[in-house]
Amino acid sequence: MPSENQDLPKTQTPNNANLPIPSDILLSLAALPMLGGLLVASYAAEFVASIGVESEEVFRGSRLPLLNFPPSQE
Repeated sequence: MPSENQDLPKTQTPNNANLPIPSDILLSLAALPMLGGLLVASYAAEFVASIGVESEEVFRGSRLPLLNFPPSQE
């Protein structure tokens, strides 16, 4: 019983002889800045969220000074 895959054309792997550095090494070198960028983005998101919480505290008035008004004259 012949196999159906025998009639398919053979695929060839691309020949990257013009690259001075293998693609595996380039991929591993690109992974480190990508992970660093994700880490920086995570810290930036936490920082922006903390600024938002602090601004809510200011607008709520819990950190505003108390003003001494003179008593009203009736």
